[in-house]
Amino acid sequence: MKWASMISYLPIDYSATLAKLSDFTQRVTFVSNLTGDRIRIRFSNKYSKHPLELSRVTIGKIREEVDGGTKRAVEVTRGQKTGILLNPGEECYSDEIAFPVLAGDHLAVSVYVKEEQLIGSVCALWSGTGAKVYLGENGDYTDGRAFAETPAEDIYEVVHNDPNKGMVYFGFSGVQVLTSKKAKTIAAFGDSITHMSYLTNAVSQRLCSEYPGQATLLNCGIGGNRLLRDATYIKDMPDGGHCFGEAGLKRFETDVFRGEQVDIILFLEGINDIMHPIQFSYPDQAVTAQALIDGYRQIAACAHQHGAKVYCGTVLPCGNPEYPKWWMKAFEEIRNELNEWIRKNPDFDGYFDYDRVLADEQKPDYMKPQYHIGDGLHPNDEGGVRMAAEIDFDEIMKE
Repeated sequence: MKWASMISYLPIDYSATLAKLSDFTQRVTFVSNLTGDRIRIRFSNKYSKHPLELSRVTIGKIREEVDGGTKRAVEVTRGQKTGILLNPGEECYSDEIAFPVLAGDHLAVSVYVKEEQLIGSVCALWSGTGAKVYLGENGDYTDGRAFAETPAEDIYEVVHNDPNKGMVYFGFSGVQVLTSKKAKTIAAFGDSITHMSYLTNAVSQRLCSEYPGQATLLNCGIGGNRLLRDATYIKDMPDGGHCFGEAGLKRFETDVFRGEQVDIILFLEGINDIMHPIQFSYPDQAVTAQALIDGYRQIAACAHQHGAKVYCGTVLPCGNPEYPKWWMKAFEEIRNELNEWIRKNPDFDGYFDYDRVLADEQKPDYMKPQYHIGDGLHPNDEGGVRMAAEIDFDEIMKE
């Protein structure tokens, strides 16, 4: 038996107080693709400068009728206490809970805060085809009752200012189940294309359909992340873009193998290393394809040292008619050289040619318009499904 996450996102460091909440319920729903009899929650206040008191936390199975409520909400404790206090920067697990879970179960974690709390550490996602976050003010609904929703943009400024209106949740970053050792744990590592979940939700849906009870997927993406350098400074973003995180090379081992036995890694990163120095005028940070190749090799070596297989995705096109033509020429020279290496390299256990299936045949530096959210860079739900279809699960799931 092993502990494996049914849902897992990385906390994001906005270096700011994101909200002040009191008498407030948050509910996060998701589908499990694992089976087991015991669960635990990974609490997180990782990037907050303030303590966080969760007055009550429960987990339950969503009722079949669509009313937003849950049935048999079970209390989650830490040290046998229902009120859970997380110190600034603290991450920990709840007590183990006897709670049978079957592959395909729809679950919900409800969190209630009574007294005013300063929220400084959250997880985020965008696609609405997988996990969802529901927010309700004025009341404790951790008993599983449905409640009237409050839009996230009315609560969180980072969502209000986000044109794509993502979902954020606080207090925990994952839910684990004690499951069979034969179940594979797959980690998707990358930047916003991974983080936003349009791709990972489609991958999860394939796993649920084709490998019920046999695999789970962790989201280890951070929007804006670069492989070779820490966060790009952008003055108009909270704390200058600090939320883009440490360089992928620095965070890879910690973020992928944190409390998990990971068997397979889906790696997709590098576009921001190419784009950001050009887009935001940092010529001293310009990269070469060879520098990225060297970084890719380090990722592959680290994964193999941990006994995990690692598969690389080709870097997607990012054409946008608002970009100067010289930008696209600079992007493409590096991107195409890197992708040709990915298609031939022996360092990874295999690759998936996302570029080939999403690029516009008439304008290969552009993504097909039906496959992106409108910016030419980020795949939408349809693009995520097309990318997920490119993954050879028979290959990655074999022993």
